Amino acid sequence: MTRIGTLGANTSFITRMFDIQTRMNDAQAQSVSGLKSPSYAGIHRETNILLTFEAQVAASNTYIDSNKVVETKLSAVMASMTGIESSIKNFKNALTSFNQGDTTTRSSVEQIQTFAWETMLDLHSYLSESVNGQYLFSGGKLSREPMELPATTKDGFQAIYDGSNRTWATTRSAQLLETTLTKEASTSLILNATTGTIRAADADSLTPFASGTAVTITGSISNNATYQVRSHAATNVAGTPLAEGTTATATTISYGSTPTDLTSGADTGALTFAFAPNGNMTITPATANSLANMTAGTTFTINGSTSWDGAFKVVSNTDGVVEIAVDTDQAKSETITQTAASTPLTLTQNGGAAIPLTSGAITMTTSASAATGLTTVTITTAGNDLAFVAGDTISIGGSDAHNGTFTVAAAPAPTASTVSFVINADALRISKFLPQTGRSDVTLTYDTDSSDAVLNTSITATAGSAATGYGTLTFSPSGTTGERITASNGANSFLDGSGNPHPPVGQIFTLSSTSGVNDGVYKVTANNGDYLEVESVQLTTETVTTAEVSASSWYKGDTQQVQHYIDRERAVNVGIYASSPGIEKAIRALGIIAQGAFGTAGGLDQNQNRIDEAMYLLRDALESPQSGTPPYGEEIRGDVMAIQQDVGFVQEVINSKNTKHLAFKGFLSTRIQELEGSDPLEAAVLFNSEYNALQASYQVLAKVQSLSLLNFLR
Repeated sequence: MTRIGTLGANTSFITRMFDIQTRMNDAQAQSVSGLKSPSYAGIHRETNILLTFEAQVAASNTYIDSNKVVETKLSAVMASMTGIESSIKNFKNALTSFNQGDTTTRSSVEQIQTFAWETMLDLHSYLSESVNGQYLFSGGKLSREPMELPATTKDGFQAIYDGSNRTWATTRSAQLLETTLTKEASTSLILNATTGTIRAADADSLTPFASGTAVTITGSISNNATYQVRSHAATNVAGTPLAEGTTATATTISYGSTPTDLTSGADTGALTFAFAPNGNMTITPATANSLANMTAGTTFTINGSTSWDGAFKVVSNTDGVVEIAVDTDQAKSETITQTAASTPLTLTQNGGAAIPLTSGAITMTTSASAATGLTTVTITTAGNDLAFVAGDTISIGGSDAHNGTFTVAAAPAPTASTVSFVINADALRISKFLPQTGRSDVTLTYDTDSSDAVLNTSITATAGSAATGYGTLTFSPSGTTGERITASNGANSFLDGSGNPHPPVGQIFTLSSTSGVNDGVYKVTANNGDYLEVESVQLTTETVTTAEVSASSWYKGDTQQVQHYIDRERAVNVGIYASSPGIEKAIRALGIIAQGAFGTAGGLDQNQNRIDEAMYLLRDALESPQSGTPPYGEEIRGDVMAIQQDVGFVQEVINSKNTKHLAFKGFLSTRIQELEGSDPLEAAVLFNSEYNALQASYQVLAKVQSLSLLNFLR
């Protein structure tokens, strides 16, 4: 034995030295890192709240970063909008100057049309801006360029939009329509060259194609081409487009949820049907104001007239003259539940008493037939004995979409619990001319002197041709080389005194009248003396089940609402759309001016009305709403400034929210530092204290280890 002490005492002493060294190392780490502990274990009491705070800081950082990305995009949008606004203003000023000068000379017309096209190119460039590979003006379609021009040059644009056979759409609905009617959805297409119309067996399937839309037909036998929709043509229950005329038979008009019947014998007198300039049909009753209660939006049926039977809605009612369109809601299916306490539906046979209906579900199901080319509504009751036969009239009340009076169809044959009737369809009119006869209010004028734009030659019903006038005119959507105008005065109606064509083939002429129907600018393709034919894109008569109809827009984005969360609770709308009213109206105006080459039927020189119409759209694009009457119907309120204001508001909201995120993040960081941070002075004092203790321990240990019994005895 050479030392004093035991193994246990020695081990205990060394363990305490290790503890001192651990505390010294911890103090050193706190002093260097500024943290109480390198791990959460060292601050376990504060761990839960600390983790919460750190998660909130991370979330704030995420929102700040994503908000900055959106801010960058919105800043780019604002830059583009500034350019767009400047381009629109510059063209508006140029168009104003053009309108104050000579608006029919080739140089001035071509100059303003070139400016219109170049401005459209400018807008296309601004709208095609992207940030980080994402387009700014496409709504939710971030990878799709928002605007697709139909051509790359002005000449190419005018070759497509010649201003006559195909015009740049004048309404927003026609400008932005992007859709396809499949062969399954239409069931069959009936194309009629004589009436210049396209009808589908499915009664309402063509309704989405707004007037002014360019539609492309594919999959047909003879009509694969692009056509201009001039108007919608109302048809009767036989599928024939309504024609002008006067009812000669007992006719009943039924309207209201419990149909009110107006008969031609007792209430309205004979009904006269005539076209309005926009292609809709009007009804004038012989008994003045007998239709005064049928205000705009009223749905009604006509029954007993043969040629005009069907379901319609009132577009307008002016001094008792009703303008109508097809009631396409009739093509919807519906179910009505009859109970002992509630019997909403009433069915009446041949004007008699209402038929008692059994409680239960009553369905009204529509079906289109390729064989007949018509749509049928079948009413199925819950077991009633309806006792209808083909040819009966059935009056319906209390339904959502099928109120009115109809004729019971032969097929499918009525049964004890079912009865069917045919409804009329909404058709597209492709022809330039509305079919008319007996017109004597029309003046035909044209210019024989190419040195000016004065229309110095005219033909009326009584003067201006070898036959001293045309007599009366018949307008037909079909002809050999184009649509036809036939004069009643015979072979000299369209010849001059020397027997020359008057006007000649190739001549541009203008039709004007008191009614406004068929007014316009046309190009002669044939003059046979007693008739003229005008340039047009005609249909070939056929019925086809394989064809599809499509419409395409320059706007390729979407209207999906795009939201960005600036924090956990608040989202802002950040979708920007090239289809916004302010931008769309400007593009519409530019195309209206740019279309149609000089000297053609569709040229700006021949269609001077386009100048004021485009000017209205430009003003409305810059500051909406504008005073005055919109040239193409009511416009959606919205302008370029509104887009800028919306974007600026979102920018301000995001900037304000980021400021709050930074402040909140700073507060949390301070609290985190308080929870996990150490006091440098305290850590240094602790380190020195533990260091001194460790040094003393080493000295004591060395002294103790040097002691032994031998040393003591010496």
